[in-house]
Amino acid sequence: MMEKLQPKLRFPEFEGNWNINKFRDIVKINQGLQIPISERFFEKVEDSYFYITNEFLRESSEKKYFIKNPSQSVICSKDDILMTRTGNTGMVVTNVEGAFHNNFFKISYPNNIAKQYLFYFLKLPNTQKQITRLAGTSTIPDLNHSDFYNIYFISPTLPEQQKIASFLTTVDDKISNLKQKVSLLEKYKKGVMQQIFSQQIRFKDTSGNDYPVWEEKSLGEVSNKISSNISANKIEENFGDYIIYGASGILKKVDFYLEKDDYISIVKDGAGIGRIFYCKGQSSVLGTLDIIRPNKNLNCYFLYYLLNNIDFTKYATGSTIPHIYYKDYSKEICLIPSYKEQTKIAEFLSGIDDKIETTKLQLSKMEVWKKGLLQGMFC
Repeated sequence: MMEKLQPKLRFPEFEGNWNINKFRDIVKINQGLQIPISERFFEKVEDSYFYITNEFLRESSEKKYFIKNPSQSVICSKDDILMTRTGNTGMVVTNVEGAFHNNFFKISYPNNIAKQYLFYFLKLPNTQKQITRLAGTSTIPDLNHSDFYNIYFISPTLPEQQKIASFLTTVDDKISNLKQKVSLLEKYKKGVMQQIFSQQIRFKDTSGNDYPVWEEKSLGEVSNKISSNISANKIEENFGDYIIYGASGILKKVDFYLEKDDYISIVKDGAGIGRIFYCKGQSSVLGTLDIIRPNKNLNCYFLYYLLNNIDFTKYATGSTIPHIYYKDYSKEICLIPSYKEQTKIAEFLSGIDDKIETTKLQLSKMEVWKKGLLQGMFC
């Protein structure tokens, strides 16, 4: 007897039970084609197809491959759904045209299944857990045809599928727009910082006059360094009100602090060397970070942006675990404006940071909301 279900969240115009079937009763899959690199083209040529590989899934990758004469079975259109079957198993792709690699399944579905509904179903946490479990725990997980066909597929009528998919697509569009806004704001901030510290952009005083000429000083003349001896392994688990910063930002909250006033911290060990954090007072940092404080007549926020404009990797020593030392990077020559201009610069850049953080918060809330929707709208 076929089991039937209903979701927790539902559009009011729909009622009745949802169906549950195994994928073998609903869809058909076929895997792609392995083409040696020697037979791939790095730009489009006549009668070639874009070759969809795992490389395509990496956001930062700019590599593109093209191949000629693939069989019809490994060609996909924008209406098709692809899913990785090995390696990063379970990654879902649609709206792409070309010929797909052997690492992918193409999932063919009937007319009573809405593409976007199937797309979202495959990306559900519960579906992904099934895929991960079935792919195995070997060095390179691999999902075979029979295991995929054994995954349960839960669905309502086609109109309800379409309504769910349309709604979630709208949510995804809003998330995408927020991500783009964050990216644009960060690019804008980076460009403005370069112009400010190269003095292509200058601020004026309240009378419209130029501030004094910037003075050339070493970082060591305008700041000082304090070391921390806190080890992550020696922090007892507690839940206080004070932050400890690690190489990736806020590490945890504890019931003590070592630094009373605001300061800057910089990662001095490991892969994240040179990463900068503005740290509010009543906090601490791990021993893998240096504490940098401004000297007299240097605005702490200005120092933060000044440090963000320095390439610290050029001071790195050590091959296995890179390290930077204050005695080396304190020799960096900087141009320092008057305190009043520092303050204006800091206020301007922190205003951009506030917009970035506000947008990131909106994005985070939207992503959490979407997660709740997925949990409620699917059985």
